[in-house]
Amino acid sequence: MRYNFTGFTEKGNEALNNAILSAERFGHTYIGSEHLLLGILMTGSGAAFSILSENGVTLSEVERLVTDTVGRGVPTKLSPEHLTPRAKRV
Repeated sequence: MRYNFTGFTEKGNEALNNAILSAERFGHTYIGSEHLLLGILMTGSGAAFSILSENGVTLSEVERLVTDTVGRGVPTKLSPEHLTPRAKRV
């Protein structure tokens, strides 16, 4: 399912939806700041993506770090209600 977040650009909406998909794919029960970072990297373009890329941040490396740090579970279904308080502030 694709969500339309108000007050965000098209790229922002894409990144948020990618974050949800990322958390689901990792089998996590929440959407945290690490998923937001993955969501930005998954867009493949835009200002935030460019800044991260120019500084050597890659999708594969962040995915590896998330796996090593948080682990993986069974893929699940999440919604914007699963955003952590920190992710909401970000």
